[in-house]
Amino acid sequence: MERPGSELPVVYESPWRALGRDLRAVYASCVLALRRLWRRQWQGDLPTPPFWPRGQATLFWPALLLSALLLLGLAGGWAVRQLHSPSVERPVGLDRSGPSPSIASPTVPSPPLPIDPAFDPVQAPVETPPEPLPPKAKAAPSASSAPIQLPQGFSDDSGLVLAAPTGGSALLLNLRISEAFQALPERERQRLAQQWWQQALGLGYEQLRLFAPSGAELGRNAVVGGGMILLD
Repeated sequence: MERPGSELPVVYESPWRALGRDLRAVYASCVLALRRLWRRQWQGDLPTPPFWPRGQATLFWPALLLSALLLLGLAGGWAVRQLHSPSVERPVGLDRSGPSPSIASPTVPSPPLPIDPAFDPVQAPVETPPEPLPPKAKAAPSASSAPIQLPQGFSDDSGLVLAAPTGGSALLLNLRISEAFQALPERERQRLAQQWWQQALGLGYEQLRLFAPSGAELGRNAVVGGGMILLD
């Protein structure tokens, strides 16, 4: 039946008031459940695995919770260290721009020397040309002037490759580079190393190593990505 003076068929109740009453009931139920769980924990009524001593049943769940928190803290610390740790090695990117051409400066002609009016070309002493020296005997070609043995199809226009030692894997190419390579600018060294690496790839090699005459390693190809890594 309708209430007198109201247009609604039933008594109206605000849904927000009902929600607040339900939330208080849920809170009270959770508090009772936690109290019951707390009482069962310290009474030893909670289930424990068979290997756990029955006399220490009250210590199982606190120990398990403490271990989970400890593992979570260790994992979080390891993740933070990994995010803040710097990278060890970064491969040098491929530079295809090449060396910038140098701009030749214009040649400035030198001014003519002043002529001394007191100079008499007739009385000037005449210098006799020096006697020609006897021709020197040609030195016998040394063993170092022998042509460098490089892999078939490999060419070096820079003249810095001294040898290509063999041995090891058939997919590895070792090049012994002259000491003048280290005196070049970094951009030119990177260009030459990349040129040698492209030739090695074209010949079927998968790895390239550059060595100084002393045996120190100068560079190698990058494992991740492309290009060459030059070592100081």
